[in-house]
Amino acid sequence: MKKKLRSLVLSAAFAAGAVTAVATVTAGTASAAECAATANIFTMQADGDLWLYRHASPSGGEFSWAGAQQVGSGWGGKTFAGPDGWLFNITTGGELRRLRYNGGGWDIMPGGGQYEAIGSGWEKFVQPANRGKITVDSDGSIYTLEGDQLRWWSFDQENRQWAPGSGRVLDQGWGRFDLIAASGQGSIKARHSSGVLHHFRYDRMSERFTLYETVRYRNTWQADTMLFSPGGEVYYTVRQSTGQLMWNSFQEDVENGWRSPGGTVVGTDWGTDIDITATTNDCAVPGYWVPRNPATVDQDATPIAYVSPQGAAHLLRVEPGNYLTDLRDSGAGFWIFEPFSPDQTGASNVVPGPTSGSETFASTRLAGGDVELHTLAANGRWQSQVLKGAMRVAPSLVRRPDGTLVVYAMGDKASQDHLWDGQLYYREQLANGDFLAWKRFGDGLYDESPSVVNRGSEVTLVGRHGSLTSWFRTGADGVPVEKGRLPYVVGPRPKLVQDAAGRILLVDVGAREGEGAGEGAFVLREKADRSGFESSWTFLPDLPGAPDAEDRQVDAVVMPNGSLAVSLTAGGKVYVTTSKGAADGTEFHPWQQVSPEGMNAVFAEPTTIRMDAGVLNVVAVSTENSYWRFGSSVPLSPTTPLSFNAARLG
Repeated sequence: MKKKLRSLVLSAAFAAGAVTAVATVTAGTASAAECAATANIFTMQADGDLWLYRHASPSGGEFSWAGAQQVGSGWGGKTFAGPDGWLFNITTGGELRRLRYNGGGWDIMPGGGQYEAIGSGWEKFVQPANRGKITVDSDGSIYTLEGDQLRWWSFDQENRQWAPGSGRVLDQGWGRFDLIAASGQGSIKARHSSGVLHHFRYDRMSERFTLYETVRYRNTWQADTMLFSPGGEVYYTVRQSTGQLMWNSFQEDVENGWRSPGGTVVGTDWGTDIDITATTNDCAVPGYWVPRNPATVDQDATPIAYVSPQGAAHLLRVEPGNYLTDLRDSGAGFWIFEPFSPDQTGASNVVPGPTSGSETFASTRLAGGDVELHTLAANGRWQSQVLKGAMRVAPSLVRRPDGTLVVYAMGDKASQDHLWDGQLYYREQLANGDFLAWKRFGDGLYDESPSVVNRGSEVTLVGRHGSLTSWFRTGADGVPVEKGRLPYVVGPRPKLVQDAAGRILLVDVGAREGEGAGEGAFVLREKADRSGFESSWTFLPDLPGAPDAEDRQVDAVVMPNGSLAVSLTAGGKVYVTTSKGAADGTEFHPWQQVSPEGMNAVFAEPTTIRMDAGVLNVVAVSTENSYWRFGSSVPLSPTTPLSFNAARLG
C-alpha cells in the first residue's frame, strides 16, 4: 500500500539536525502565544495510517516543517489529541480509548496493550455530522457538543477513572453551533451554522465562564470541517476545496481578535485526511486571569435567615467568628442552638423548597469563595451542596415555578484595583438537580450580590456599582438584561417585595436629596404597566435613633391585610413601621419601638421580618449575642397600629 507523505518545506534547524524546544514569542502583540519549537500534528488517513507531522513555526505561522513519520496503522473511527502526547480514539462501535505517544513510540497501558478503554457509547462522534463536536483543551478537559448542550469531561490519568462531575452540562443553547475547538485552558471556539466563530473561556476550577460570547469576541474567520489547536490560541484548519492547511492566531485583548482575516497557508495537499488533530499543550498564552483565592468579604452584618417549615422555626446566622449556626425551635418549649458550617461570609435570602418544609438558603465560604446551598430535609436537618465559583459574598436565590433554583452572586474579577467590588454571575439549576456553569451578567463592577425577586419565571434584580444603581430583568432564556438605572442611589442590599397586586416594591434607607435634608427609609414602586420603576420615591417617617442611615439595612414584608411592614435597628433599638393602607400607599404609621424600654439588650445587627403562622415576627440579635423575637398579630385594617410582645429565644 502506498504511504502518503505530503511534500514539506523543512526548517533550517531541522535540516541542520538542531531542533530545540525554544519558546517563540510573536513580537509587538499582547497575549501572544509562546510555543515549543514544533507543534505535533497527527493525521488519520483514509487507509488507516496514523502520521505525525511537526510544524516548525506554530507561533509565527510560516510554511516551515520539521519532518514527518508514520506512527501507526489500522486506525479507524474518530481520533483526537490531548496534552502531553495523549491521543483518544473512538471506535465505530463507540468504545473510547486512550493512548500516549511519547515521542519515540507508544506507552504500554495497564494490561499490556497500547491503549486502554475508558468508556463506551461515544459512537455519535464517529458520525460525519458530529466529528467536529468533541475537543480537548491543554489541561485534558474534554468538551462535547450534544444537541443543545455543552458538556465537560475529565479523565484522571493518575487514578485511571473519570473525575467527579464528568459529563456535567455546562451550558444550554448550543444547538446553533456545528463545531467546537478548544485551545489552552478552557478556551473554546464554537462555529455557528453561518460560519462565524464565537469565543468562550471556561474555568474548570471555579466552574464558571470567565468570558461568555460578548460582542467583541464574535469572530469571522471561516473554518471548514476541521478546526484544531496546539494550544495558546493558535488554530489550524483545512480548506477542503484546495487542500491547504491554514494557520491563524487569536488574541482576547485585541478588538478584531484574529491575526489574519482568512489565515495563512502553512501546508498543501491536506484535503484527504479523515482526522487532523494536534497535541493541545505545545503552545500557551501566559497571563490569562483565572478566578483563584478571591478577596472574600467578611459579611458579619447580614440579616438572619428565617426558616419556618410547618411552624418549627429555624434562625440561621453567621456569627462574628464566621460560623454558620442554627437556632431552632424544638417544639417542646425550648430552643436548640447548633453550629453546622464554619468559615462562612453571610447568609442569603430564604426561598421555598420544591416540596413543603424544604426551604433553601445559601452562604459563601471565606476560604475559596465556594457557595454552599443548605436545604432542610424531612428529618429537620440541613443537607448541603457545594458549588464552586470563587465568589466574594453571600449569594441571592430564586426558586422558579418548575422547582429549580437560580443562584446570583458577586464574584472575583481580573483586576484587584478595588478590593470591595466584583462582577455579577448567575448559575441555573437543571431539572435533575445539577447546575450549569456560572455566567456573567451586567457591565462594570458591583458592590454586592444583587437583590432579587421573582414573579413566576421572570426575575427582577437590583445591583449597586459605585454611585450608580442598575436594575435587570430576565427574559424567556433566563439571562438578566440591564433595563435601566434607578432614580436613587440605594444601599448595598435593598429589599424587593411584591404587593397584593404583584407589583414590585423596593425598600431601602439612605440620605435624602438636598443639602441638610438628612436621611430616611423610602419605597420605590414599580410602574403600573410593570415596564420599570417610577421616577420618584416615597420617604417613610423620619428615622429614629442615631444617624448613619446608609449603614442601616431594612427588611420588609407585605402582611395579609395588604399593608407593607418595614423593620430596622437604630440607636440600639428595634423599630417597625407599616403603611396605613395598601402596600403601595404613601402614608405610614410613625416608627414604633418594639424593643421595650428598660430591657437589657442593645441591637446593632440588621433585623429580619417575616410572616409566620399569621403572626408578624421581627427577629434581632443583641450585641451580647442573645436572640429576640418581637411578634404581633395582624389587624384586619391597616389603619390599626400593631402591638408587639417581646420574647428572648434560647
